[in-house]
Amino acid sequence: MLMLKIANYLSGAVRIRIYGAIPEKFINLCLARGILLWGVSKENDAILAYLRLTDFFRVRPLVRMSQTRLEVAGFYGCPFTLKRIRRRKMLIAGAVLFLILLHMLTSFVWFVDVSGQKYLSADEIKNIARQKGLRPGVSKDGVNIRTVENGILFSLPEVAWVGISLTGTRAMIEVVEKTLPKPEDKSPADIVATKDGVITEIIAIAGQPLVNKGDTVKKGDVLIKGQVQTTPAEPALSDEPAPPAPPVQLIRANGIVKARVWYEGYGEAGLVQEIHQRTGRRAIGVSLRVKEHQFVLKPVSARPFDCFETEVIHKKTSGWRNSDFTVEFTIDIFYEVAASTQKVTTEDARNMAKAKALKTVQDLIPESAQVLVHGCEVLPTADPGIVRVRVVVETIEDIGQTINITE
Repeated sequence: MLMLKIANYLSGAVRIRIYGAIPEKFINLCLARGILLWGVSKENDAILAYLRLTDFFRVRPLVRMSQTRLEVAGFYGCPFTLKRIRRRKMLIAGAVLFLILLHMLTSFVWFVDVSGQKYLSADEIKNIARQKGLRPGVSKDGVNIRTVENGILFSLPEVAWVGISLTGTRAMIEVVEKTLPKPEDKSPADIVATKDGVITEIIAIAGQPLVNKGDTVKKGDVLIKGQVQTTPAEPALSDEPAPPAPPVQLIRANGIVKARVWYEGYGEAGLVQEIHQRTGRRAIGVSLRVKEHQFVLKPVSARPFDCFETEVIHKKTSGWRNSDFTVEFTIDIFYEVAASTQKVTTEDARNMAKAKALKTVQDLIPESAQVLVHGCEVLPTADPGIVRVRVVVETIEDIGQTINITE
């Protein structure tokens, strides 16, 4: 079937419209003479059909024999396409010239982008690439990617890896920066307490410890003093004056100081809880921000409902190359909610109050702390409809903080 369509297209086809009292007689005569007709359809009082261009001149005797009349309704196929092309030589020449220019333009690099850098400047990387031959307007064949990559690596010690890829007319420079260690601060410092607590362990690696296990300390107390005494002088004879005290040398204290720390949190919950449920109604507002300018595309009232919940969705278009030109859509969705009340038991209210109290405490406890125990106490209150709870959490954690000595 496909081969037949290709053959008909190459040889050309004519669409004819057949008129007459009995147009079917013409079709039967064509079939008897081996003339192929396809796409036969009825149109009012005529019949439409396709036949090959080579058979078009063979049907003239059959028209007289069947007492019908033919009308050309259209042409189809390669011969007619070539004929139209020959009439539009300038159009074909322009298309060929366009393809040649397009091929020439796509063989050059027109855009150079940099990605992956955090602290380095993209312009600095582009300048080095330009010096090594990679710049807008250069031919792709004239760019030695290995030379450019090595040039960036040797010129920027902060770069651990660099890769360059050419996609279309764009050159993408991908870099991976080295993770350099932070410079060590060697200035004299003490280790002081960041919280109140009871010392459970102290290990002084450098400096003079001022507290012992079991001591109670307050926030700001010095735990390890950043100083050491130099080697004392030899003892003097009985008839000679006593030597002066050895001088004190300031150093940067280092060590681990762990202590028991207590945290308190409070929470309350009512025996009657207010519940909000969405009704299904909503209002949507849409605004467009182009750089610093804001345009309201779909306005909405600041309070579309008496009671509502708000959801804000930001959709930012991708940046255009390295430009800071931003286009951002902001969609504000207001959901109407209906408020209702629900009674809860005293135990449920206590659990909710305890969860709130623990939440406030957990935000204060560092992740490295070891939680020993926590207790819960229901506090008396004058309001019978409210349950108040206090939670006490005991932890062991490192409370030392290095503070530089300023005096």
